[in-house]
Amino acid sequence: MIVACFHAYNFLTTTEKLAISEVDFQGLSRLNTTEIEEIVGDIKGQNILLVPLQSYAARFAEHPRIRSTEFRRVLPNRVICEVTEREPVALVYSSRFLEVDEEGMIMNSDDLTGLLDLPIITGVEGGAIKEGKLCADAQLVGALRTLMLCKRFGGRFADNISELRVGEAGLSIVSLREGVVLLLGQSEFENRLKKFFLLQNTIARKNDSAKFIDLRFDDQIVLRSGI
Repeated sequence: MIVACFHAYNFLTTTEKLAISEVDFQGLSRLNTTEIEEIVGDIKGQNILLVPLQSYAARFAEHPRIRSTEFRRVLPNRVICEVTEREPVALVYSSRFLEVDEEGMIMNSDDLTGLLDLPIITGVEGGAIKEGKLCADAQLVGALRTLMLCKRFGGRFADNISELRVGEAGLSIVSLREGVVLLLGQSEFENRLKKFFLLQNTIARKNDSAKFIDLRFDDQIVLRSGI
């Protein structure tokens, strides 16, 4: 039986019938298929039972537009690669507009970048923005978190955000449809946004001409027609 097992193992790991001849990619949207195929260009011809799929997944993890990948073996000679792409949530400027996802991954621009209807984050130091890298700049991280909070608590308000400005005075949000600027300061973003969304309709009824809504105070909301 030991000899039989040895011969079976030897056959399964050397037979050309189990050599990978096809790699199918699923989930691609913005990514170029040719570029992705190059990452796994040496996978074909390897034995499907022995090929180290985790090492190929690690290669994809280095691509700035890929959030995750999942490989599956399909006997006798096919591998399926399910790709989950990163989704841009905003644009950030550094010599040109680049896309950024909710985790702060800076992605290169392409022909579709200019067509994306996304808010713009301005005021971030250019040196902190490096294409293909996660940006840990506190101002960008704060702006992204604030954008996610608006989506979570603000309903359709988030769809109308045109710009998130960061600077020495803190963070502000420019909303096109409402025609207002929210002044959030440098901290307590979540609590200040919750306060605004809770009182949003009341604010609109009492003063629909306010252009600046200052949320930086703990016990009040200040409405201004100009600064």
